[in-house]
Amino acid sequence: MSEFDERFDRLTSLYLGDTSSADVNETRYEPVKQAPPRESLITPLLAGNLPVMAHPWLTHVAARLREGPAALLRIGADGIQCSLLEAKGPAESEDKDFAAWLLRAAAMVRHWFVTPATNHGPEEIAVMDVEEVVIASGGDEAATVAAYQLVRRIVECARKNNRVPPLTPIAMVGCSNESAHEAISTISKAAQAFLQQPVPLAGTYQRLERTNVAQQAFFPGGFSVAEIFQAIRAAEETVDGSRRVQATKSVAPTNATQAPPAHSSAHSSAHSSAAMKQPLQVQMRPGSYAAIISGLWPIALSYPHNVLIEFATDQAGQLHVIAPVEQAAAIRQAAAWALRNASLIRLGFPGLAADPLPIVERIIFTDATQAVDWHHCGVRLDLVIRAHEKFVHVSLNDERTLKP
Repeated sequence: MSEFDERFDRLTSLYLGDTSSADVNETRYEPVKQAPPRESLITPLLAGNLPVMAHPWLTHVAARLREGPAALLRIGADGIQCSLLEAKGPAESEDKDFAAWLLRAAAMVRHWFVTPATNHGPEEIAVMDVEEVVIASGGDEAATVAAYQLVRRIVECARKNNRVPPLTPIAMVGCSNESAHEAISTISKAAQAFLQQPVPLAGTYQRLERTNVAQQAFFPGGFSVAEIFQAIRAAEETVDGSRRVQATKSVAPTNATQAPPAHSSAHSSAHSSAAMKQPLQVQMRPGSYAAIISGLWPIALSYPHNVLIEFATDQAGQLHVIAPVEQAAAIRQAAAWALRNASLIRLGFPGLAADPLPIVERIIFTDATQAVDWHHCGVRLDLVIRAHEKFVHVSLNDERTLKP
């Protein structure tokens, strides 16, 4: 273990718990587990003071904050307006029921944005289990003040209810890059001074651009943010359950194709030889994925909510958040946690880049066919296979192929 690792372990032992790292070369033998149901990546999107009309800007921001198709759900006083962004399909949805629309959307998107309806939206979101709340704001003085007030309401309400405040990045719209950075600097300094809350820049969007909007629908009724979150997760679980059943049926052997049981040593030998010619099936994972990936250095940092998440750094000082595909739902939460604690992490690892800490999300696969649906999603995809007595890493994409 390096000097930096030892110092960081002592510094954060009380804050993060046990940070002792296992030998990166140690091989741990674990049975392959069935992938858990995919958890929704749901992000509350609040509207601050926006130029012109709020709706076009919220659509513009939601379509560009995440790579790939997304769903935008805007809760109103009399119902909920739903739409899919950068997705294929007709402009208007044929679904007459909100639950049916959610099932259709869950089969097409991984990212969801929910905009609350009332003035109590920040307080409602602050007491929920969310890692990140994005605020869309203009760059003028009035909008800057309003954005800070939204941050303050979220942070104070969360702490009042004994919760850790979520990350509150701000998307600056309708202003120049210079104005956006000036506004975010003002908000961040005030939030750090009075709230001890980091406020990063989510992005700068100077003008409205064309966005593909599909499956638009309005469903009347009263909806709370918590109810919407619950409905989205239920739809995701239903869709994932259906996919697992179909996958099981597709690989289940039929009576006509099942081989008879072997009764002799000759048959056993022949069966073993045939099995060796089958595609490699990885039945174990290495002690550290980060140690296998060329150009990365594992760091002794533990994500307190999921021990299977790994962290590493590279020559450029970027922080890599690494997760097996079974834990992909937790990767954004782990990245948000690291961003909130960047100052503390940098004390143990001064080689990390300056704020805002650049983070690279990586998903590990043991079967390349699993990665087909993940291409162009904005995350690095890595294949790890076992060859004889060691593990081999193959990169499935690069910086040029991250985006569509």
